[in-house]
Amino acid sequence: MSNKESDGRYRPAETASALARDRISIAREIEENLKRVYQASLTEEVPDRFAKLLAQLREKEGKQ
Repeated sequence: MSNKESDGRYRPAETASALARDRISIAREIEENLKRVYQASLTEEVPDRFAKLLAQLREKEGKQ
């Protein structure tokens, strides 16, 4: 059984099904990449400038 019409065009239902599978595949790939980037960001050190700002905030909170 072919998924093409006699004139060579794909049947709409099967084309829609293929598009849905492609979208799911792309969504999974995006999800995996986002998870990988997030995990990498968890192991990065806090930049010195940001750490200094946090220290200044803690110092101000301690004075109040």
